[in-house]
Amino acid sequence: MALKHTLLALLSRQPLSGYEVAKEFAEGFGSCFWKASQQQIYAELTKLEQQGGITYEAITQPGRLDKKIYSITPEGLQDLTDWLIKPSEPAAIREDLGVIGLAGHLISHRVVVREIERRRQIHAEKLQQVKRMDEYFAQNINTLELKELYMHLVIRRGIRYQEEWVAWCDEVLGAIAQATDR
Repeated sequence: MALKHTLLALLSRQPLSGYEVAKEFAEGFGSCFWKASQQQIYAELTKLEQQGGITYEAITQPGRLDKKIYSITPEGLQDLTDWLIKPSEPAAIREDLGVIGLAGHLISHRVVVREIERRRQIHAEKLQQVKRMDEYFAQNINTLELKELYMHLVIRRGIRYQEEWVAWCDEVLGAIAQATDR
């Protein structure tokens, strides 16, 4: 998946300013499913606008730069739907902790435990964030439109992902504790 398609998908839901798009990546949907810096986002928005995939309306702001509200164009919508109908492949797991699993025996188990505890905390916090994102959808599950149901289901995937991370960290910490107590 490319940043391009993630941006088009966000803008297919509603027009957004560049700031709102960046905020979505930092705090909302993007924070759980796609990482991108503000610089990457603005560069891709510029490229999409030049390619005709999005357009913007400039809103005058006294004493400040114009605010650009980006919208997906018919061409951008076609590009996104063409991409959506193609089969996708599972993403490879690229995880630093996998390398620690290969070479962790070279360092103190306390260092590994400290890193697993740190990661557990990160995933536990992210789990709470994703659960908050899903509150509206979960409370209104019987009345969601398909567009909202899809969002709920993807957020549920994020919840399960974070839950699995926390459970795995607990498993690792228990196994290391048991092994070092022998």
